[in-house]
Amino acid sequence: MRENFDIMAWVREVRDAKPELDKLVSRLKQYGAVVESIEDSMDVAALHYKIVFAYPEGAVVTIGMILKDHQTDSDAVIETMTTLPEDQRGKGFGAMAIKSVLQWAKDNGLGEVRATQIRTENEKFWEKNEFKKAEDGNPCNDFVHKIFREESRQ
Repeated sequence: MRENFDIMAWVREVRDAKPELDKLVSRLKQYGAVVESIEDSMDVAALHYKIVFAYPEGAVVTIGMILKDHQTDSDAVIETMTTLPEDQRGKGFGAMAIKSVLQWAKDNGLGEVRATQIRTENEKFWEKNEFKKAEDGNPCNDFVHKIFREESRQ
């Protein structure tokens, strides 16, 4: 967490940003997702969303995402991800969902997507999907994807 952090000011900032960020995350529908805002009474200092991708083969990928997370400088934080039913895991559905999320992030001007609390056995998945292990102390074993912007090439 940042030094001299005023949590109450942050909570007000999150509340004020919610309508705009709800619109932003709802744009994931254009990428095939169903999006639901999650009211989390235990965490009023962040905006929580449930993102669901359902594939014709019967696989469903559910992603728990946070916007306006006060603990990182990331634009979006993936806190959970599950593919069900279990026999559909390892068939590329999670990678397709992550690809859609990253494209949404890029198309909407986000600079960084973070996956947090990654288990050791899942690290290869995130690396294959162009995430790199965070270098900043990283007590939560986070992986980060920096969004490349065309204008930064110049």
